[in-house]
Amino acid sequence: MSDTTLVKVSSKGLVTLPKKIRSKLGINDGDYLAISSNKDQIIFRKAKIEIDYENPDDAWKEYSKKRLAHD
Repeated sequence: MSDTTLVKVSSKGLVTLPKKIRSKLGINDGDYLAISSNKDQIIFRKAKIEIDYENPDDAWKEYSKKRLAHD
């Protein structure tokens, strides 16, 4: 059985991931999450992003978005 924690959505659509969940899944500051939905569920998964240090910051973010779409 999984632990359930109630979180509130802010007026800007933000939610805070509880520390126990972040710790359990190894989610750290600056990590990216891929979000999808399935019927009445929201699915978060840790995204694997490879940084291209030769391109500007915006370039690798755009590249990463495209890779996530194809995973």
